[in-house]
Amino acid sequence: MGFDDLSVGDELVTTVEDLRGEDMKLIAALLQDPYPPHYDPRRAEELGYPGLLNQGPANLAYMLHPILREAAAPSRLESFDTRFHAMVFEGETVTATATVEATTPESDGGGLVEFAVELTKENGETAVDGTATARFD
Repeated sequence: MGFDDLSVGDELVTTVEDLRGEDMKLIAALLQDPYPPHYDPRRAEELGYPGLLNQGPANLAYMLHPILREAAAPSRLESFDTRFHAMVFEGETVTATATVEATTPESDGGGLVEFAVELTKENGETAVDGTATARFD
């Protein structure tokens, strides 16, 4: 997808269904994340969580996926600013939506696209929201 294919109001969407606890354990190991609710079901239950707690960086990756999929390279991300609102747990389904807010053409072709980004849980609750800007050809 190129710069000329994007207009204000367009949405790029990715849905991640039935988040797996095994994936959360792997991400915790890769990130060397010592917080037990990310990998220990017993500790998550003691805290009253409905399952393992998804890592914040994983939620951010879900949010960036629809943008970077179309921009064709992670290096095209210019800025990313977010706020966390709700926790995401194993077994849940989340949807990342990136809505085009503005486009700025550049003289050499392509340009910058500003997005409002949101990660929404299946119950409609916003887990994370913010803004992102990416360069498109």
